[in-house]
Amino acid sequence: MRRLLLTILISSLFVCGVTLSGNTSDPFSQRLPEGKQIIHVLNRLAFGPRPGDEDAVRRMGVAKWIHLQLHPEEIPENPALEAKLKPLDTLRLSTADLMDNYFAPPQNMMMPMQRPQERLEDLLSQEDAQKVRLGTAEEREEILKSLEPEKRRKVLAALPPNVLKYIPEEYRKEAEAAQRAENEERSAEFRRQNPQLRDLLNPDQMEVTRSGTKEQLAALFAYLDPEKRPLVAGLLPPDRAADFPELRRQGELKRNPQQVVMDDHHEAKVLRAIYSSRQLQEVLVDFWFNHFNVDESKNIPRVGNVMHLLTATYERDAIRPHVFGHFKDLLLATAQHPAMLYYLDNWDSMAPGSFNVGPFAPDRRTVNGVPNSILPGPLARIAHGLNENYGREVMELHTLGVKGGYTQDDVIAVARCFTGWTVRDPQHPEFVFASFMHDTGEKTVLGHKIPAGGGEQDGLQVIDILAHHPSTARFISRELAQRFVADDPPPALVDRMAQTFTKTDGDLRAVMEVMFTSPEFMSEGAYEAKVKSPFEMVVSAVRAVGGETTNAYALVSKISELGEPLYDKLEPNGYPNTGDAWLSATGLMGRMNFSAALAYGMIPGVLPDSSRLDRKDPATIARDLLGHDASPETQAAIAKGLESPGESEAASDPVSPDGIASGHKGPAFITTLLLGSPDFQRR
Repeated sequence: MRRLLLTILISSLFVCGVTLSGNTSDPFSQRLPEGKQIIHVLNRLAFGPRPGDEDAVRRMGVAKWIHLQLHPEEIPENPALEAKLKPLDTLRLSTADLMDNYFAPPQNMMMPMQRPQERLEDLLSQEDAQKVRLGTAEEREEILKSLEPEKRRKVLAALPPNVLKYIPEEYRKEAEAAQRAENEERSAEFRRQNPQLRDLLNPDQMEVTRSGTKEQLAALFAYLDPEKRPLVAGLLPPDRAADFPELRRQGELKRNPQQVVMDDHHEAKVLRAIYSSRQLQEVLVDFWFNHFNVDESKNIPRVGNVMHLLTATYERDAIRPHVFGHFKDLLLATAQHPAMLYYLDNWDSMAPGSFNVGPFAPDRRTVNGVPNSILPGPLARIAHGLNENYGREVMELHTLGVKGGYTQDDVIAVARCFTGWTVRDPQHPEFVFASFMHDTGEKTVLGHKIPAGGGEQDGLQVIDILAHHPSTARFISRELAQRFVADDPPPALVDRMAQTFTKTDGDLRAVMEVMFTSPEFMSEGAYEAKVKSPFEMVVSAVRAVGGETTNAYALVSKISELGEPLYDKLEPNGYPNTGDAWLSATGLMGRMNFSAALAYGMIPGVLPDSSRLDRKDPATIARDLLGHDASPETQAAIAKGLESPGESEAASDPVSPDGIASGHKGPAFITTLLLGSPDFQRR
């Protein structure tokens, strides 16, 4: 089995890495036959087919199906999806409610409920505390001698290091012991408030959490005291906790409430991709979030880990409503969302030279028409000067592209225009324009003069300039064509899409309609020319096997293990949109491991519909899972795999479930090879 996997791995690298090398004519001029068209649109406008999808598209017709996907409001949503999303209640909370219920300010995030260390001023009179800090050695010794042993121990434990080294020698060891005991006591208190598994379970119970069956783990939870159950569930690794979602959620609410918001957001993304009838909408939400990437794990200085909460509302409120609308609206929504303002640091960017040092308060002008005296105090900022991060990325990554014709002077001018586009305060993360931070001088952006004395309108004018620039029309068109057509899309198609972008004022639905109805999209050159990302591979595999997903927690973990942790791309350019980024030996072997776990029902919370493949031959199973006949290379790999392996090799194979090791070569075995094959890795 291991040799077989290696063979398939090498085949994957070769077949996926070399695209149509033997075709001497233009493959983008060769139209796909109808059968291929159906599987093609399901792999591009959707996350691959579920059982029955191909017949549904065939009955409806490819053109009608594409039209409906472009108009999701005409498609009734899958009731099963709505039922699965219902328990994820944080999805429906406003930003204000999320902040009120789940945000911990930075000063409260280090050690929850930790007992504060006593200060000298709490233990001694002000005069004596001053003598211990700054007095002579004789004064310190006199005070320490006068104290009762217990009080002296507390005073010695509270001494700062710069004082500790100047106290009399006879007290120094006592002080070190007192501080050591104090630290141990504080650590023990923290452990009591934040227990680990070893604090909650005995060794035998720990072993059950590591390697016990689902039934043994359920029996353990039934045995534990009710108050212990959620604490234990919240500490289990993803593949062990996935079968106990309610307990896990309760445990996370106790230990780390922000994790609940993250988990709801992550699981909802996977569930929507698997179950939504509005598949193109979900594909586009994924595409545009990646285009306007923010990183949920970024820690904002002086603010804390607020990005964990804001990323969910960013996708919901700034991305999702605009994926079929006008690009300018999408650009503006992302520019003004607190997640982007924090992520690319525009929230504390201000006019160069306006404030040189230290903290400052806003002036008496109005902010968004509200008298400044009404605004909360935290609106005040610490002067850091101009920050060019957003000014650069909004042109390089969001609109014009790296070769879009802008200069460093444009970057500075755009950054100046966006000064004052900020966040009200950490507890109320909503967009405001703060005039006291804004650079009111004259600017020139891409040849457009922006007069002095402007305010929020300066940034709005930049949005308009960028949204209507010819480089933006071409850059966005190429990005879309690269996602839906080919890694190197035909220039003629990109040109037609860019022309439509310009004529329709950036109507994204119109641009996509040109693309989806083009000869290039429905061509042999586009067919299976893309390699699936880890997210696409995992979701399409679950859809292909008709998997019933009761809990997406483990799937989120698998996607991360394959190299694409959701909402956690540090760099602003997002995850790669081309296949070469995913074609590593380690990554492909990970996909094979995932395929085996899925096919054999070993992923908690996911049950494949294996009954529909019973008593079918390999060729029929291939057509069911792939939508077409397997390639000759994959057919040969399956035939070789069906030969009996040596007992020692099968038994030692790390990716071989029990069924393979025992010699069982049924549908699950064939499914493993098909889902891990080059045929399935392409879309």
